[in-house]
Amino acid sequence: MRICAVALVGLIALTGCGKKKGGSHDGGLGGFVSGGSGGNDNPASGPTDLPSGMPTDLPSGAPSGVPSYDAPTPSYTYSAPATYNSDGTNDITATGCDYDESTRSFQYTLNLRNPETQSMHYSITIEWEDQNGGSLLGSDYKSVTVASGSSQTLNATSYRTLTEQTSFTCKVTSALKYPSST
Repeated sequence: MRICAVALVGLIALTGCGKKKGGSHDGGLGGFVSGGSGGNDNPASGPTDLPSGMPTDLPSGAPSGVPSYDAPTPSYTYSAPATYNSDGTNDITATGCDYDESTRSFQYTLNLRNPETQSMHYSITIEWEDQNGGSLLGSDYKSVTVASGSSQTLNATSYRTLTEQTSFTCKVTSALKYPSST
């Protein structure tokens, strides 16, 4: 029993439990003081009984005999995307605005030339309108890809039966172009 009591007193002395320093004790069972609540203990400033002559900095450079390795510097090249005009109406010349009575269809021939440095896809809308009242008589839609510097001819057609003489106009109402993915 006496050995247990001596061991307990030694444990208390080592952990600091039961000591009172300049203020009140938290009443906890451990010997560690957590910061922020109660007590006037100052935080530890670091160990004070280290042996002298210990190195305080890390060595610079690699030890001798160890091969050095220079990582290759990656090289990146950035090229800005090619610029182009998305309005393709200036790339189109149209001829032959007509109505064929035998097939009962409006006709219009489009000659498309791609002036860009890359292949372009065109989405084109064609309309035939009554010249007197402006009402829509017919329309057609064409979707085509044209290689850089190349030309292509398209025939636009809209079927409608006309029962009286009608004056009409043919026009390309929109021609959107964008780079082709193929």
